Amino acid sequence: MEQLASGYRLRHASAEDFAALNTIEQAAARIFPAGFLPDKVLDDKLPFSVLEQARQQDMLWLVQCADGTPVGYVMMESLDGLTLLAQIDVQPAHGRQGLGTALIRHALSQVQASEVWLTTFTDVPWNAPFYQKLGFVVVDEACAPDAIGKTLAAERARGLQQRVAMRLIRPESAG
Repeated sequence: MEQLASGYRLRHASAEDFAALNTIEQAAARIFPAGFLPDKVLDDKLPFSVLEQARQQDMLWLVQCADGTPVGYVMMESLDGLTLLAQIDVQPAHGRQGLGTALIRHALSQVQASEVWLTTFTDVPWNAPFYQKLGFVVVDEACAPDAIGKTLAAERARGLQQRVAMRLIRPESAG
């Protein structure tokens, strides 16, 4: 397991954590520059039903601080036979301590997939450039699986521009 900064602990998320995960998601959205995200996206939060499905599939983990408060989480998802890194958020006050990296590496160590996909912003330092440091590579949308192309189209329809598909090909020994 990835080494965490002192005072933090990584664990599976429980249903009791869902409200805190929504709070983390909304706080993380607010670190984007003003006007970068449409207002409707700033107010979005994952439905509890989506979080519950991920929890039941053992695809939802969080990191908590010393007092037990969740401060970051990662959610993987199965989408048309693909494994997708669907959500990763860290409370801004707890950022830049390696928590996001630890969450992603832990999630990748837990899923059985030869490749993992995600969609993200191209030009935000904590998006595509961050994932590239973890081994993800940009994939031209025309070469991406249909499910990823549909995800990108749905994101654009919600007002999210400058999005890109990325893929991590894992060695056979992974997972």
